[in-house]
Amino acid sequence: MNFISKLKSKIEDDYYTQVPYEIMNRKQLEKRKKVTVIVPVYNAFDYLEKTVDSVIVQTIGFENITLILVDDQSNDGSRHLMRKFSKLYPNIVSVFLKQNTGTPAFPRNLGAHLAKSKYAMFLDADDWLSHDGIQVLYELMEKTKVNYAVGKSIQVDSKKKSIIGRYESSQEREGVSPFSIKHLFYHLGPRARMMKLDVLKKNKIRYPEMKYAEDKQFFIDVLLKSPEISTTTEPVYYLNRMDGNDSLTKQTDIIEKMDSNIKVLKYVLDKQLPPSEEKMIVNRLIEFDSITRLFDRKHFLKSEDKQMYYDKFQEVIDVFEGYNRPYRIEDNLIKPISQVIYKLYSEKKYGELEQLIDWSKNEKNKTPQMIESRPYHTVDIDHHKQVAVPIPFVIESAEVALSHNEVKLKLKVTGHTVPSFERVKLQHRKHIEEVEVIDLHVKEEESGVMELSMKVEDFQNISKAGYIFYLTYDDYEQTLVPIRMEEELVIPLQSNKELIIYSTVKDHVGLKIK
Repeated sequence: MNFISKLKSKIEDDYYTQVPYEIMNRKQLEKRKKVTVIVPVYNAFDYLEKTVDSVIVQTIGFENITLILVDDQSNDGSRHLMRKFSKLYPNIVSVFLKQNTGTPAFPRNLGAHLAKSKYAMFLDADDWLSHDGIQVLYELMEKTKVNYAVGKSIQVDSKKKSIIGRYESSQEREGVSPFSIKHLFYHLGPRARMMKLDVLKKNKIRYPEMKYAEDKQFFIDVLLKSPEISTTTEPVYYLNRMDGNDSLTKQTDIIEKMDSNIKVLKYVLDKQLPPSEEKMIVNRLIEFDSITRLFDRKHFLKSEDKQMYYDKFQEVIDVFEGYNRPYRIEDNLIKPISQVIYKLYSEKKYGELEQLIDWSKNEKNKTPQMIESRPYHTVDIDHHKQVAVPIPFVIESAEVALSHNEVKLKLKVTGHTVPSFERVKLQHRKHIEEVEVIDLHVKEEESGVMELSMKVEDFQNISKAGYIFYLTYDDYEQTLVPIRMEEELVIPLQSNKELIIYSTVKDHVGLKIK
């Protein structure tokens, strides 16, 4: 080993010894299991048992897993619970830091450093895994020989469940470029992801020591070292947002978080990536983090110091423009409202910008208006002015009928970017984990009219239940279909079942199997 290599190795070792720690079940770290699950712990007593139990009951077999719990100086009983788990299970490794580090970064990094398995996953101490989540990702990784795989994440709050980051679990994909998936760099939390541990170690990929955005930078690095990735529609991870769970996300100070986002923006721009790749990541950091999350939120409206927001956004612009990249910010904004916000900001029309956000957050009846045969939302501004926000497309009308053992849906679509509809997605009304997909045959007629055909036989094996009816397009995007039906369309199926298509209370296509 030459001098430079020795120096790098010493720096690496020094990082992991900067905080002293003790370990229970250290011998387990000598065994190479299939998967290591790494859980940073800080005052998680109320949730930790459910989190650990979700790993113990995995269908891959707990004997094939090393679970590393890294405690960041908890004072609520979490350490007592960890010791109890490690006494019961030799493959639960408990690591107790002797001083608090202030973020999950060092505990996660230390866990990955100690791990010896082929694959690694991160799990937050208040979340949990689906029973077969690890097996689903493990088998996908083994089959496709990729560095990274991701499944479905479901957010759970006191009122409902919702799918997070639909784009990363909208399809079964095997060995595709991460840059082929629109919006893949959005929502880069540690959930539902499995990666090769060697990729982290050989490339020295670590969570940066930041209060916010550390997981974003970490997974950007992982994806940049993953020429091909795989995705699955199977549920893997449950994100806990129940009442009383005061996570760091809920306590975020937006300006402080923007400082972290700017650090990540500089970090990415410093890499001088090919523009086509860089634009995908920069879009997330500017449109999503620095426009949507900064301006298009109620906290902006409530702030008594809006100039602070404008100054911080100007800092983002100055950073980006300082790198002299071959594209402009405005060329890299996708959502129409983001484009309008950026235009108003650039023209220093702050009053109009604030009224636009007020409309965005508080106007419940956002009725489209046609201007020169294209749909817009028009926002009334002081002094009888209006701001027009383009609507990509609207479905103006729909009709449904049965013809030659096919369900035919005829609809008229107008807009700025009329989509090509790809599939029908049927979302179970009670169990969000359950989704059925029906193939479509699309016939385009004149004047924006489309006829969408679905074979009746494709509904035969769908379970009895009520379903939300979506049309999908552009990979993972989806839309409800407006319709008014005086009577239900009832279609007999095999096994004494019926397919019923009807108008919902909000005049959308609804479907149930009885």
